Amino acid sequence: MLTALIVSGTLILIFFSMMFSAAETAFFSINKLRLRFLRDKKHKGALKAGKLLDNKERLLNTVLVGNNIVNIGLSVLFTSLALTLFGSRGQSLGVALASVSATLLLLIFGEILPKTAAAARPESVAFTLAGPITFFSYVFNPLVRFFTLLCSRLIALFGIKVASPTVSFTEEEIKTFIEVGGEEGLIHSAGEKMMRNVFTFTDLEAQDIMVPRTEIVSIAQNTGYTEILELAQKSRLSLFPVRGRDIDDIIGVLYVKDLLPYSGSKKDFSVKKIMRPPLFILETKNMTDIQQALYENNQTIAVVLDEYSGTAGILTKDDIAEEIFGTVNDEYYFPESEKEVKISENEALVSGKTRLIDLSEKLGIPLHSDFNETVAGFIMEKLDAVPQPGDSIVFDGWRFTVNLMSGRRIRQVHIKAEVER
Repeated sequence: MLTALIVSGTLILIFFSMMFSAAETAFFSINKLRLRFLRDKKHKGALKAGKLLDNKERLLNTVLVGNNIVNIGLSVLFTSLALTLFGSRGQSLGVALASVSATLLLLIFGEILPKTAAAARPESVAFTLAGPITFFSYVFNPLVRFFTLLCSRLIALFGIKVASPTVSFTEEEIKTFIEVGGEEGLIHSAGEKMMRNVFTFTDLEAQDIMVPRTEIVSIAQNTGYTEILELAQKSRLSLFPVRGRDIDDIIGVLYVKDLLPYSGSKKDFSVKKIMRPPLFILETKNMTDIQQALYENNQTIAVVLDEYSGTAGILTKDDIAEEIFGTVNDEYYFPESEKEVKISENEALVSGKTRLIDLSEKLGIPLHSDFNETVAGFIMEKLDAVPQPGDSIVFDGWRFTVNLMSGRRIRQVHIKAEVER
């Protein structure tokens, strides 16, 4: 009879040990942003869990006190069981076996299993245990307050300063909040995309978003006033890099607006007089550093250099803004031809500047190139020539057709599934 009671008591205490251990891991692993969102939605489990987490010190001490009481109880029960089974003659052996058995049981069922399970699903575990832990926080309140006071005095005695808690979120937590907000309709799809772009923005380098050298419209330093105006009207550009010997020798940047003072005296005009000094950056420079460089040098454009100090491309503030906010009407952008239009599930119009990695996610096919980042470059690579409107390639069941060209540049691509999906 006594043995049965001890075994039953042991099982009950192991259950509570699992509960306290799981609670400790779950509550302190839960996504704080999602918890806040669910609390605002008046989710019952979230409200209870959130109330406990409002006082983390009390929550932690409650769990620790509960766990230690359970562990002490298990040690007592195992020792009693050993003495009952082995008697006074085998006392030493019984106590040793009790210690080993209790340690193994606590390690497996009181630590590893519950904490692993709670780490895998912290939200559901925390919401489930919020009620029982709240109950025990009241039961253990006198002990918790005593140990909290004792610990604070000991910490002060050793001169340890405890920083006040601050609200901090990891990148993954913020991403989860954005995802949940989008799913619940609290964040517009355009806003959700913009927020996601912020996280990928800092990982980008100049070479990822620059206008490549083959698409740069530049002027010579001896270009005339009228010629520049005609070129500006034809190309719809508001600034031009000024080249010296060739495109690898950029000596300045001319803004079309700077021509205005010479509208009445074209004879006095000279590109050299009004061009501004260029800003040079390496193609491996990241976006944060580029923004800082543009700001410090009061520039809206930078010339991107390759590893051999040749011109790899150019990059403007609008190119940077486009990465976050989406398409804007910058100097190298044609809004009518580059707007992405989804015709159906199996058909779409996309800009030639669309990155392969983004298009791969949308189409669900492995678009990849060792030499090109955009769909325009991908098509040129497959055709091995400068295409004409109407030229197309077929890749993995999708037909990519050149819809619009601007000089040698692919402006718009028509994509259609060969077989409806």
